[in-house]
Amino acid sequence: MTGEQSGVKPLKETAWEDEASFPEALLSKVFIKHINGPLFFGSTSDFQQLIKQIPATTTTIIIRLDKMQYIDQSGLYALEDVLLNLKKENKTILFVNLQRQPRNMMERIGILPNLVGEEFVFSNFQNCLQWIQQNNAYN
Repeated sequence: MTGEQSGVKPLKETAWEDEASFPEALLSKVFIKHINGPLFFGSTSDFQQLIKQIPATTTTIIIRLDKMQYIDQSGLYALEDVLLNLKKENKTILFVNLQRQPRNMMERIGILPNLVGEEFVFSNFQNCLQWIQQNNAYN
């Protein structure tokens, strides 16, 4: 039941309104993951499985955190494991709209800034997309 309350959903997600005009040239290189609720004990295995489904052509992963107001210790370690694996594969990881409680937890164990530097944390999706285009992160 707790897993059902989390926002960890299947790979084929509905784009959020601000993603409607996402450049087609980026579709094969950029993967967007929405987290639509807390990341906690009941949802961590689903989260880890979804990350394994990221296409091989992906170079940049955007993790939308707009709706994740809470992360517990198990969610934190699941996220850390996923980020470590993505870093080993030389993927660029971008956070969008990181909320206060998850930010504090991530700073406490060093996810921020050790795995995801502050320059890769964006307050909104438009700023993130601009960064991708300016830095050729999809080439």
